[in-house]
Amino acid sequence: MQPRNGTSDPGDRIDSLDVLRGFAVLGILVMNIQAFAMISAAYINPTALGPLSGREWWVWLAAHLAFDGKFLAIFAALFGAGMVLMADRAARTGDSPWRRHRRRMGTLALIGAVHAYAVWYGDILLIYAVVGLLAFLFRNLAGRRLLVLAGVFYLVPVIWMLLMTGLLQIMPEAAYQEMANSYWRPDAQTVVAQEAAYRGAWLAQMQQRVPDALTLHLLVLPTEEGWRVLALMLAGMAGYKSGLLTGSWAIAGYRRLLLVGLAGGLPLVLTGVAYNQLGGWDMGRSMYLGAVFNHLATPLLALAWVAAAMLVLKHGLLPGLVARLRAVGRGALSAYLLSSVLCTLVFYGHGLGLFGQLDRLEQLLVVGAVWMLLLGIAPAWFRHFRMGPVEWLWRWSVYGVQPPLRRSLGNTAA
Repeated sequence: MQPRNGTSDPGDRIDSLDVLRGFAVLGILVMNIQAFAMISAAYINPTALGPLSGREWWVWLAAHLAFDGKFLAIFAALFGAGMVLMADRAARTGDSPWRRHRRRMGTLALIGAVHAYAVWYGDILLIYAVVGLLAFLFRNLAGRRLLVLAGVFYLVPVIWMLLMTGLLQIMPEAAYQEMANSYWRPDAQTVVAQEAAYRGAWLAQMQQRVPDALTLHLLVLPTEEGWRVLALMLAGMAGYKSGLLTGSWAIAGYRRLLLVGLAGGLPLVLTGVAYNQLGGWDMGRSMYLGAVFNHLATPLLALAWVAAAMLVLKHGLLPGLVARLRAVGRGALSAYLLSSVLCTLVFYGHGLGLFGQLDRLEQLLVVGAVWMLLLGIAPAWFRHFRMGPVEWLWRWSVYGVQPPLRRSLGNTAA
């Protein structure tokens, strides 16, 4: 049945995609919490504030091995899969897929810009909107060609990292130290200034948040992150078309994928950790070349996580948790933004002002609290509403008509 007003029916959903989205939104926070709680350099250099030891070391290592980049990769792949799905639905309802996609990306870019420059500089939505316009052009390619292009695009940041590593070796000492003080291992004065900015009132935070966001959008997006996201979106399109992301594979296939992902990914990440540790986390070695290992391992370990999640679904395990993840995934955009609001209220000056005060283990306690809140709120919300609040605004802007938000009486199942 064609939905009224040409809009797609939010009830026409693919269960596995919702569960994976919920899973990804929660997993992303394990790494994002470091950017919420500490200066930006501490995200890429765990020794930016001093050597790691004891529980700090083990918490960082576990997060780096299992989460760093892996859940962002899953989220980007699901975004790519969603493009194919939405284009198919637009065609079925007689709308232009490209016109609808432009509207979706335009609205997402606006949401992302507000998020990045008014809430938290580490926003991914604006990046997804910009890259999504390009990725959409490839949606009709066969899965094999999508994977080949994804591999090519994914290697572009590697070339950039190798070039930058060479540049760092010949850079004048003064310029090298200036770069280190800005991005790798800030001096005490820089650390104090950044921490003071984020512990300040909302307007005072702008002096740090705006430069941090601009660095991401003007430097990291065109050289590294944009290419990585584009590759992962194309891989997600291929994963959707092959049935990987929709649960169409046999259990044996997901088991093999889990083993291959772990066997290929974990040694790469551990090699990178050893390389950086032996080099003392020197910027010339670790900032770019030291990051290549995790970059190459990320798709493998992301596939392992996807396979593990799909095996849980196929075997019918943890039904209560799966139902809650499904609800979070149905409102993934709202959940992602709510996570930012909650975390900035904990760490920034307009809230509790704990920026720079919690160690990595204590940060994970905040992660657990946010997880519990999202897993509790989402099912309750969807018992009464058809979509998340931000998703509702997004659909309204795309279709130009106000979609129904509340569920009809007698239809309040989650």
